[in-house]
Amino acid sequence: MNRIERKKYETPLGTHKSYYLDLSNNKEYRRISGGIAWPYSQESGFVCVISEDYNKDARLNKHHCRLLDEYVNFDVERLIKRMYDFQNKYLIDMWYGDPDNELMGYFLDRFNQSLLKKKRGKHKGLFIAEAPFADDPHSFKMYAHAIKSRIMRGKKSLHLGEESVLPGILSSLSPDTIENDKVQKYPAIAGLGFALAGMEESWVDVSSENELIEQHIARRTVAGL
Repeated sequence: MNRIERKKYETPLGTHKSYYLDLSNNKEYRRISGGIAWPYSQESGFVCVISEDYNKDARLNKHHCRLLDEYVNFDVERLIKRMYDFQNKYLIDMWYGDPDNELMGYFLDRFNQSLLKKKRGKHKGLFIAEAPFADDPHSFKMYAHAIKSRIMRGKKSLHLGEESVLPGILSSLSPDTIENDKVQKYPAIAGLGFALAGMEESWVDVSSENELIEQHIARRTVAGL
């Protein structure tokens, strides 16, 4: 069952409003995006879904973002299946991640091909847009700062919930780790950072679905697999 519904209506002034309604709490969201970070070494991969409130907080001059769901698993195929489940449950606008990982791209290609066969092409496949700064050597510092600045007391605009694994992971990060490590070594931080960076881009259609599909087709799968 979907938790989210798309809503549209015309205001008395003749303008049209489009938003997402969360059926679990009646909150209105402007956007819903997902982040995916693949397993790294012995660390499990991470998938998350975040929303952006429709109305801006006047005091903070920001839209609050909320972690709607997350999933941790080392198995890539299970991660991809959960992405698909989340996409349908939350009507996700865009997935953000590191699409240059060719091995993971192979598994994603295979899932989309199986989806076409099972669903006869009627269901939207999974496509990952490159998260802002994903390939920047200093992305860990940027993502960590973006996350922590949004959860500061008195300035909180990112709500992770009580059951998330993220607060514990965030509190365990040392300044040296943030300064010198690759964010991909910490998939939970990478996944949230990817989604949040994508959400913080200007509210425009960065890439249409057709453009994403063309990029996806142009990417070659791993030779020999």
